[in-house]
Amino acid sequence: MKKIALTMTVALAATCCFGFDYVKDAAKNSLPYEPKMQEFKLPNGIDENGVIDEKILGDSPFAKTVIFGSKLVNETSRYLGPNAKDEKKRFAGNNYSCSSCHTYGGVVPNHSPFVGIYARFPQYNSRADQVVTLQDRINGCFQHSMAGKPIPNNSKEMRAMVTYMQWLSTGYGVGDRVKGQGILKAELLDRAADPVKGKEIYAQKCASCHGENGEGVVNAEFEKGGDYYLFPSLWEKDSYNTGAGMYRLIKAAEYIKSTMPKGDETLSWEDSFDVAAYINSHERPIKSDREKDFPDLDIKPMDMDVAPYNDGFDEKTHRFGPYQQMIKR
Repeated sequence: MKKIALTMTVALAATCCFGFDYVKDAAKNSLPYEPKMQEFKLPNGIDENGVIDEKILGDSPFAKTVIFGSKLVNETSRYLGPNAKDEKKRFAGNNYSCSSCHTYGGVVPNHSPFVGIYARFPQYNSRADQVVTLQDRINGCFQHSMAGKPIPNNSKEMRAMVTYMQWLSTGYGVGDRVKGQGILKAELLDRAADPVKGKEIYAQKCASCHGENGEGVVNAEFEKGGDYYLFPSLWEKDSYNTGAGMYRLIKAAEYIKSTMPKGDETLSWEDSFDVAAYINSHERPIKSDREKDFPDLDIKPMDMDVAPYNDGFDEKTHRFGPYQQMIKR
């Protein structure tokens, strides 16, 4: 009996000694300077709905490139996705636009905005465990959230999107942080997320926009202009793949809590985790080689559901939680 008890104690101690290392993560993300925190502001010539006043921007090559970049971000399927006339430019694998995640072309605080983003790159990326450029980050979205392939860095489309983001970052110094950048940081639950509860929440709060079967709502006037989706699909073949940040529970819950329901962001953290678990329980495009992501296991996200791990927890726990037990003490 004593031997069994001792074995259990050692096993528990080993489990508690490993987990997500916030200290190491902070060290890898550290900068050799103190970033300034700035207020969120839009440049002159664009409103809070992402609509550009072309008369204010003018007719210069820079202005035209900004305007083209805005169109690419807001109507990605038309120019760089399945609906692109030039088949060689069908880089996105689904009909999402960048605006499907970055509301109104990235102009809304706490909705993963692009405001100030140009000033924050290059930056460390834990998925690759190296410093990446803004172009790398854009292509990461095309390969994961858009289930597609990378855009050539020297293409006019990549230059236009980067120019648009640079314009949205007008007035910010190198490395400046902006209030409202990114999304809210999760309040972790003391239980595993429950997709059964999430199904009920989805029916009450989400289905009216995203469809009972997660199919989304297609823009009936798409041929005349605008985005492909009024509300994007959330699962099956025309959705983000298993490598996307939204497929990870904590990240999905953070996004849902920050942005949903649209215009009435009132879901609790428990609701956000449960509905995220429900959404991600459905089939979607598969991203290959996910085991190669996040090679530094000490800072591999707790909600990454593909091994290897160094913390003693199984894939189901990584997928649904609870996560507080995974934090290195």
